[in-house]
Amino acid sequence: MSHATDSIAVTASPRPRTRALALACLLALASPWAMAQGNDTPGFGLNYWLRSYKGCEALTDANWPAARQAVAADLDLMKSLGADVLRLSLYMETSGYPAGVGSSIDPDYCKHLPDLLSTIENAGFKTVIVFSNTYLLRHQAGTYDNWQDPSLGYHAQSNGYWQFVMHSKAWIDRMVGLAGDRDSILYYDIQNEYDADRANIDYYFRTIYSESAIPAGKRGISILDVPADISSANWHSIPKQLEVLGGTLSHVEFHSYPTVPKAGCPLHGDIESVYDQMRAAFPASTKIVLGEFGRATTQAFDPAPDAGPYLPQCNTSEQPDRRWDEPRQRQTELDLIGRAAAKGIPYYLHWMLWDNTPKSDDFNPANPNHQVYGYGYGPHAPKDVIGALAERRGRVPNADFEQLAQIGQLPQRWDKGSWGPANSAPPVSLFVSGGPNSGEAATGDHYARLQAQQACAACVIWMQADAFDIGPGRRVHMNAYLRSNLAGVQMKLVQYDAQWNVLATSVAPAMTASGWSWNNYAVRFREQNPASASASWSVTTVPGAARAIVTIGGTPITAPAILDVDAVSVAAD
Repeated sequence: MSHATDSIAVTASPRPRTRALALACLLALASPWAMAQGNDTPGFGLNYWLRSYKGCEALTDANWPAARQAVAADLDLMKSLGADVLRLSLYMETSGYPAGVGSSIDPDYCKHLPDLLSTIENAGFKTVIVFSNTYLLRHQAGTYDNWQDPSLGYHAQSNGYWQFVMHSKAWIDRMVGLAGDRDSILYYDIQNEYDADRANIDYYFRTIYSESAIPAGKRGISILDVPADISSANWHSIPKQLEVLGGTLSHVEFHSYPTVPKAGCPLHGDIESVYDQMRAAFPASTKIVLGEFGRATTQAFDPAPDAGPYLPQCNTSEQPDRRWDEPRQRQTELDLIGRAAAKGIPYYLHWMLWDNTPKSDDFNPANPNHQVYGYGYGPHAPKDVIGALAERRGRVPNADFEQLAQIGQLPQRWDKGSWGPANSAPPVSLFVSGGPNSGEAATGDHYARLQAQQACAACVIWMQADAFDIGPGRRVHMNAYLRSNLAGVQMKLVQYDAQWNVLATSVAPAMTASGWSWNNYAVRFREQNPASASASWSVTTVPGAARAIVTIGGTPITAPAILDVDAVSVAAD
C-alpha cells in the first residue's frame, strides 16, 4: 500500500506543485555522498497484541474499528524497526470460549480475527498463532490444576479431563477456522511453553496434535525447559510424544529471559547452546525458533551500582532484581538479537511491543511479576531500545542522534532546509539537544531540534538524513517520535536514480502534535486522518530507484517554530 504524491501538501497553498518541485530540487542538490546501509536482517519479530491485552474482546463488532486503527499504527512502528514476524497469543478465557461443563461461547468474540490477520498480512508480516491454555497450569493455591477448579465442574466427572481436552480442541478448531487458509501463517503453537512435568500434558499434546484442525504442515510447539522437555530419557518429552505419534513438527520454539526480575533463575540465556541441543533433538525439516525473549524494564535509569547485562547467578532472595532500567534492557535486547542472527536462528521474537500486555488487574510497577517487557510504556512513551533498534536495524544514519553527539552542534549525517514563496524562506538551525540525565529525549540521551525564529504560514522548514541505498520494488516503512509546534508535520521519502535525478516524492499523512510532549507519528497522524487510519502506510520504490532520502518537516506558523525529532525508524522489505 504505497502512497505517492507529487505535492508536499503541508499546508493549504495555491501552489503545492511548485512547492513540491522546489523541495525536490533542493534535496536533489544536497548530493549526500555518504551512503547509509541498513541492517534489517530477516527473522526479527515481536510477540504482539494491542496494549492492555483484552484478548478477543478487541475483535468484536463494537471494538474492532478502534482496535484496527491502533493495530495499523503498531504495525507501522514494528515494520519500521525491521520486524518480519508477529506471534499472536490466544487464551481460551479471553476468546469467548470459557471453560466449564455446559459453558457456551460468545460468537462475537474473535469475530474479527480474520480482519486482524489480513491487516497484519497486508502490512508484510508472517504470523505465528499461539494457543496458551492457562487451564493446564497449576492453580495459584498450588493444590490442583486450573481445569480442576470446582466451579468448572470437570472435577466431578469421571471423564472430566477428557471433557476439558475436548472443549480445548473445540476452541482451537474454532480459532483455526476463523484464521483460514493463509500462506502468511507460519505455524500454530499447540501449547505455549510445554512443560513435561505437568500432569497429563502428554495426553493433551497428542490429542490436539492428532485430532484438532491445525493443518499437518503447520503444527508447532514451544518448549519451557531445555533439556528436560526434549530429553529422550523423559517419556513425557516432545520427541518421545512424536515418536508415539509417528509425527513431526514444522517448528519448535524455545524462549530466553536471561535475567528475571523475581526470585528465580535466568531462562536459556545461552541461546547458542540451547539452539544446538534443540537442533539435535529434532529432524532437519523442523525449524528451531527463538519464540520469546525479553528483559523487564520499569524505569529510565537505575542508580544501583551493580553492572552487567545479566544476573550472574540465580536470585534466591525474595527481593527482585533491581536492574530494571532502560540502558540494561537495550543492552540485553541488542545482544540477543545480534547473537540470534549470527547463529542463524530463522526467527527470533521479542516478548511484546507495549508494557501491560497482558495486563493484570492489580498492576503495580513495583511488582516484578507483572508484564513490563515492552519496548514502550505506551505508544507515545518509548523506551531506549526503540531508538537503539532504529539505529541498529534501520536505513537512516544516526537515527537516534547519539553518534558523536555534541549539544548545540549539527547532528551527524543530518542537514536542514527551508522554502518560502518569493524568497521568503525563514533561516533555520538544526542542532543536537538533550544530554545525559536530562530526561528530555524520547529515547537515549539526545534528540535533534529544528528551529526557525520567524513565523511564515506559507513556508516549509525541514530536516533530512543522508541518503541510503535502495533498489526498485522495495517497500519502505517509516516512523519517528516528534514534539513540535509546527503545523502539518510530515515524513517524506524522496527517491533518486543512480545519477541523483529525482524520481518520486512520497508524502505521509500530516499531523499536528498534541501538547508539548513526544508523539508517535504513526499513531498521531491516524487520529487526525481518518481515511488513513485503518491500514499500514508504506512506500514502494519506483523503477530505477537507487537511493532515497527521508525528510521531516512542516509549516512554521508561530515563532519560535520548533520541531524536535528522535528515534527515526526506517526499514525496507
